[in-house]
Amino acid sequence: MENGFSGKVLISNSSIVTDYFNRTVILMVEHDQSGAFGLVLNKKMDVALSEVIQGIPEGIDGSSPIYSGGPVDPTFVSILHDNPKLKQPGIEVIPGVFLARSFEALVELLEHPDKTKFNVYQGYSGWGAAQLEGEMERKSWVVHDPNAEWIFTEDPEATWQEALKSKGGLYKYFVEHTKDPMLN
Repeated sequence: MENGFSGKVLISNSSIVTDYFNRTVILMVEHDQSGAFGLVLNKKMDVALSEVIQGIPEGIDGSSPIYSGGPVDPTFVSILHDNPKLKQPGIEVIPGVFLARSFEALVELLEHPDKTKFNVYQGYSGWGAAQLEGEMERKSWVVHDPNAEWIFTEDPEATWQEALKSKGGLYKYFVEHTKDPMLN
């Protein structure tokens, strides 16, 4: 499995996934035979960035929301952004969307919030070797091509439904006509 689900999104099957991942959309950053790493896109937390990240310089607005990237390692902080001109933009996960992890990149983004779109994530979603493949066999996830709008949306709670609608076919039908689109 070369590159696996890297650069794709996983949309949770709400009829099977009833835990932390219920109604989530995960951007897969890395997936190979040793495991997988991704960030939940649609779990905005009720805390401001400045409550989680220490040392934000005076005069910089730290009131931006922070997202829960997953249940693994809450000390792991990362940034998804659309600015390739940062001094340290990080890696391009999908065309036009970069993953950065440095404090310097965060400060640079906070200094010019009008010039870029970005979200900060606490924690991540991770799977050991063959664990994600087992979940796929149980139909826990629907794989889809990503859309940067789902990352930088003003309404992250609608991301799960929007992702299913864009998948089309039965997924779109069930989102529009049933209480739970994954029941059939």
